[in-house]
Amino acid sequence: MDKELLQAISDMMDEKFESIRDRLDKIDTRLDVIEYKEDRTSKKLNDLQLDVRLAERDIRKDIHTIRDEMDTVLELLKIHKIVI
Repeated sequence: MDKELLQAISDMMDEKFESIRDRLDKIDTRLDVIEYKEDRTSKKLNDLQLDVRLAERDIRKDIHTIRDEMDTVLELLKIHKIVI
């Protein structure tokens, strides 16, 4: 009788643990998806940061070029006595 009782308790515990294992497997799968999405989002953010830095650099170069061109235009206007 004791063996039968222990076996019945063991079977019940196995069923409970199986249910817990199934739920943990689902949670693990969802966590894998979240980690993948986080990795992908992190890469996109890094790419965006690089794009912004490159755009800032290009804008600074363009501003410098425009300033040089404006200086040239002013010098030409002074040479032709259009601007004092």
